[in-house]
Amino acid sequence: MGKYNVPALERAINILDLISKSKEKFTVTEICNELDLPKATVFTTMSTLEYYNMVQKDKAGRFQIGPKMFQIGMTYASDHSIIELARPYMRKLMEKTGFTVHLGILHENHIMYIAKEEPDQFIKFSTYPGLKAEVHLTGLGKAIAAYLSEEELNHIFDEVGMKEATPNTITNYKRFKESLEDVRKNGYAIEDEEGEIGVRCIAAPLINARYVTPTAVSITAHSSQLTKDQFEEIGDLVRSTAEEISRNI
Repeated sequence: MGKYNVPALERAINILDLISKSKEKFTVTEICNELDLPKATVFTTMSTLEYYNMVQKDKAGRFQIGPKMFQIGMTYASDHSIIELARPYMRKLMEKTGFTVHLGILHENHIMYIAKEEPDQFIKFSTYPGLKAEVHLTGLGKAIAAYLSEEELNHIFDEVGMKEATPNTITNYKRFKESLEDVRKNGYAIEDEEGEIGVRCIAAPLINARYVTPTAVSITAHSSQLTKDQFEEIGDLVRSTAEEISRNI
């Protein structure tokens, strides 16, 4: 924490962070319990955030992220040059494969999705720009982790851990690091129903000395659409897309 932190602002940020990470809405009481804050403090903070449209409240008194936060996020996205540079290549990959394409970065020891291109089809995924996920549960995370230093990897998993999301999740740190050797060998990472049953991802890192934020591109598909015999073919497409984006940033 910095020397000149403002406690009231810090509380507001923590509240917004809590709400943004959940699909559920929160009451004032639930926010108090989650963050161990006095009810009067949370009430006044939420009233201020609501006034400025940072949060919005439904008829049951439950809060969710408001339109002002969305506006701020979209401003960030539009100004974030790598997103606009990557979009044509993401669309091309989506059209070639018929799968949903994501762009993600390493942010606060998690993977944060920053862009999405989705085909017009029945199967949809509930991912969105700003969503965060654990590194070991995503193809994007594996692709990025393969090119981090030992010190960086240790820090991430010391802080976040390796929870089990499905029976396929790799929860052993040594085994996870060993799996990254295949990523470096093939140029792409495979996430095979490790974050969610029925969902597979293939991702490749963007490697460019001028762009220092660890970034990767991926395709996401239902396991019935993306079979194991397609891994190599689709993996090569994802890797070549990552290389194209890297050359142009």
